[in-house]
Amino acid sequence: MFFSIVIVNYNGARFLRNCLDALRQQTYPACLFEVIVVDNGSKDESALLIQQEYPEVHLVLAGQNLGFALGNHAGANQARGEWYLFLNNDTIADPFWLEGIAGACRAFPNTGIFASKLVFSNQPTQLNSTGLDLWRDGHGQDRGYLLSDCGQYEKEEEVFASCGAALAIRRDCWNKLGGFDSRHFMYYEDLDLCWRAHFLGIGTTYLPQSLVQHVHCGSTGEWSPFFTYYVERNRIYTCLKNGDLWLGMWTCISLLSRLRKAALNWFKALIHNRPDRQNKRELLFVYISTWIGLLLLLPGVLWQRHRYRFRFCLANPLKTLPQNNSKPLSP
Repeated sequence: MFFSIVIVNYNGARFLRNCLDALRQQTYPACLFEVIVVDNGSKDESALLIQQEYPEVHLVLAGQNLGFALGNHAGANQARGEWYLFLNNDTIADPFWLEGIAGACRAFPNTGIFASKLVFSNQPTQLNSTGLDLWRDGHGQDRGYLLSDCGQYEKEEEVFASCGAALAIRRDCWNKLGGFDSRHFMYYEDLDLCWRAHFLGIGTTYLPQSLVQHVHCGSTGEWSPFFTYYVERNRIYTCLKNGDLWLGMWTCISLLSRLRKAALNWFKALIHNRPDRQNKRELLFVYISTWIGLLLLLPGVLWQRHRYRFRFCLANPLKTLPQNNSKPLSP
């Protein structure tokens, strides 16, 4: 079984050696997998590092920042494998990572997507992700996030979605789904992909034996303005596209509430001349930009919503669509 490992990189030279060295140390035969790095117009020495030190890596020079979604598409377009394995540049795969996925492909021939077990690289006993849950308010949540790894997630089981930092998908499933939605740019494209997969009867299985260490937000910084904009915009976009009407309305109301709160906080900071007024102003502009971004995506939302729900109903006339409830959504 041949695998294609696709890594999107943007100014990540400080992570690449650890990431690529770990792939060199895989116990799975090197002749049965390829590594493709898509460089999204990095300004650092990433491309030169790969060309000089990792000649076995297929380097794709995008020339510009395509984002996570389109960057992975550029890599997938060059891939030859039966399975695509999307890996973040700030990850360090365990030597048995790929072998664990290969074994699961044989053990679960009807599964189209696999989720690896992610732990933090600076604290390997703390969990980052064991798959994704979807909560009734539309938030995607990493299972086990920040919990100590005490063996509570050591069972192979079906989960709602896989974290995109280490996601494996069968080639034919990728093609059937059309891959990641490029409108996301980055964040929530993994949840969206797996949610759409449910409409087509494609499940996601969590593999505890497939271990990966992850820096987490190594490229963007957690809750930076960039991070906040894309997380908030894409969360609502994903729910409007895939969820029921109540979920879509609720996510829009929640964003309005955040916008109102950000405006009040900035106004208070301005009136009282507080030193954090600039940060409050920046956050307000982030939420205003989020609304503008959502309005621009609205035509695409309506089309995608009709497309996948109609296809689900045709393929599963006796089943109901996945709905949100008082617990995390499950397959």
